[in-house]
Amino acid sequence: MRDAIVIVGAGFCGTVLTMNLLRRPGATLTDIVLVERSSAMHRGVAYAPREYPYLLNVPAGRLSADSADPQQFIDYARTRVSGCDAEDFLPRALYGDYLEESLLRAQRESAQQVRLERINDEVLDLRRIGERDIEVELARRPALRANRVVLAVGNPPPALPAWLESLRDHAAVRADPWDLPQDLQEHHSVLIVGNGLTMVDAALALSADPQRMPTLHTLSRRGLVPQTQTAFKPCAVCGNGEELLAATGSMRALMRASRKLAHEVESAGGDWREAVTFVRNLAPQIWRQLPHAERARFVRHVQPQWDVHRHRLPPPLAQRLAQLRDCGKLRINAGRVDQVIPVGDRLQVGWRGRGGQPRSTLTVDVVVNATGPDYVLERSRSPLLRSLRAQGLIAADALHLGILTDASGACIDARGGRTEDLYYLGPMLRADYWEATAVTELRGHAERLAQHLARSR
Repeated sequence: MRDAIVIVGAGFCGTVLTMNLLRRPGATLTDIVLVERSSAMHRGVAYAPREYPYLLNVPAGRLSADSADPQQFIDYARTRVSGCDAEDFLPRALYGDYLEESLLRAQRESAQQVRLERINDEVLDLRRIGERDIEVELARRPALRANRVVLAVGNPPPALPAWLESLRDHAAVRADPWDLPQDLQEHHSVLIVGNGLTMVDAALALSADPQRMPTLHTLSRRGLVPQTQTAFKPCAVCGNGEELLAATGSMRALMRASRKLAHEVESAGGDWREAVTFVRNLAPQIWRQLPHAERARFVRHVQPQWDVHRHRLPPPLAQRLAQLRDCGKLRINAGRVDQVIPVGDRLQVGWRGRGGQPRSTLTVDVVVNATGPDYVLERSRSPLLRSLRAQGLIAADALHLGILTDASGACIDARGGRTEDLYYLGPMLRADYWEATAVTELRGHAERLAQHLARSR
């Protein structure tokens, strides 16, 4: 009797989980079915080929999909990019190529009792059939039967700000930051909503042609822009973090301990990024120890600062951003929109600056929603996630950060019980771990989940 595992999503998480299952076969005959709705199989949105050559935000030497082979990606990259170094920031599409080839290699080397099938389709719903089977409903082909299902659906799309909802279908609105207009000229103007990494992607793509570069405006509540990466040493700070862990009863105490660590690192000639990396590695343990009220305080007051120091820009991109600002083609703003009026094919946006600044008005040709992934499960537009939540098979945490799971990755249902056959792998693990977006973190979760699935039936 064959054991069937369906993995929903073939981006980074789904692909790396599949590779690990192929390397760690269970005792039973196993069918692995990898289902991806987009054409970017094994890449997801992040690593899909695009006209603009987006760069990875992490140096190549820290991006191996296999913890047992830390040099794997840089070794692969050197076969494709002459002279590249472990500290280089390489194209994202190259990383997608690497994931595709890594999965093919894992499939070739897999045990005979494991069989992999790839399906390009969308999973619409899951229904339990009897005591041990799940029916997986697809959009374009007959339903599948599975014993276990893993949700690896990737980052959710950004939510439109409330002030744009009524204008979702307006010609000037780009709800998807990857769907940028290709015909803008120098006399056009664009408002990018958000100032994080997605804003940077959009700004650099829109300004790629110097001969027809529109004027770009950005707007977020605080106006914070990601810090720049450096060639720091990720493992420079030693210790077990006793002082940080002892401060987890209070967000104020934790901030004091973190600032003290950064000051000590810089006083010794180091880089504050070394301290941030040390704190990030402890983040899951810190997050689990923080009381709910302190977690809420972090999300409300500290998260914006954490994000711009934790999620950083490659130096070439930071330099390009600075050039755009210096020549007046990019203007970073902090404030809140209070009025939007359609003016033909354009939009007139009224906003108030942070700190009591006077009200301003912009009339722009395009508004790009670059607010980043929307992790609030209750707002999800995914038919699958909406159905699973309605059935009570998945549940959000109290702060609406993601999907609740247990230590093995099994979903926690609406009654607080552990599901025996439904698992989640991806960035919405931040509900339980906070840090769950980087390759190293998600790689670790994928490896542990593969071990669990291989030894359990």
